[in-house]
Amino acid sequence: MAETVSQADIDAFLGALPGGAAAGSTNAPATPASLPSKASAYDFSHPDLLSRDRIRSVHTLHEGYAQALAKRLSTELLMNVSVSVSALDHLTYGEFLMLLPAPTVLAVIEACELDGNIAIMLDRALTFAVIDRLLGGVGAPLAEVRSLTAIEQGLMERVLRRCCRELELAWAPITALQFRLQSIESNPELARVVGPNEMVVLVTLEVKMRGLTGTMNICLPYVVMEPAFHRMAHGSRHPRIAGGPPGRGREALSRSMRTSRVELNIDLGSADLSLREFLELTPGDILRIAPLEEHGAEARVEGVPMLSGVPGRFRGHRAFEVRARHPRNRSDGGGKNESGK
Repeated sequence: MAETVSQADIDAFLGALPGGAAAGSTNAPATPASLPSKASAYDFSHPDLLSRDRIRSVHTLHEGYAQALAKRLSTELLMNVSVSVSALDHLTYGEFLMLLPAPTVLAVIEACELDGNIAIMLDRALTFAVIDRLLGGVGAPLAEVRSLTAIEQGLMERVLRRCCRELELAWAPITALQFRLQSIESNPELARVVGPNEMVVLVTLEVKMRGLTGTMNICLPYVVMEPAFHRMAHGSRHPRIAGGPPGRGREALSRSMRTSRVELNIDLGSADLSLREFLELTPGDILRIAPLEEHGAEARVEGVPMLSGVPGRFRGHRAFEVRARHPRNRSDGGGKNESGK
């Protein structure tokens, strides 16, 4: 039969150990050596996924992305757009979904090389301002709260594909990634990215355009982006500088300029008047125009002399035949004889 051990037997046994009864007493205070010198709270439900160096690297990388995205949107919308990183945080995907309004504009993006998805959320006001600008408006937000129509969703898919391309270029110095737009969801619960308890890194961008300030959230699930995060060396500072590869910004600006409308005026001649004669002009007066010289008339683009040629008629219409192009560094008509206008 097993023998029952009493509390007195336990105390006697502990008293025989080195340190005496004080070591075994349950009420004895802990010695200072047994406590940590400085205690800090740790939330096990929100662990620190990235070290400070990697957090700094992620922040710097997305600062470069923000600058590149601002240039891309400015070119696409033909207006000044500024983008900056406003916050970087850790939370669960379920908490992220709880922050989203309904309806919302939440894009599910496939990270092909990482075998998973990320998400990009656009502020409703910002979304409708972009759509309004793409349709020829001034970029005003919509007061009505509603989901995107089929046409509006098609326009935003084009914009989000540009955003994905810029994100690929931002990550290129760290690792080669390809982001592919899967869908745009108005109901956050339908966006299947990761489980609700999975931790994500949330990068919040602040977008400003024509007096409107909106937000763009990039949700990076840690379980998906972990291989890319681990490739970041401690203290890594390799974000892509805004503008991309050499000449890329110039090409985008050139494409935008080619569709811009400019005013072209052709000077057929000139007349010399004194100030008194000019002030005495009345309807019906006739001015004598100086005859054209051999090089003919001059064409001005937005007030800048650019072309020389001869006026005439072509198939019953007034026409201007270009004979010469002025040098690019010429900013005024000082190098041309004014009497030849």
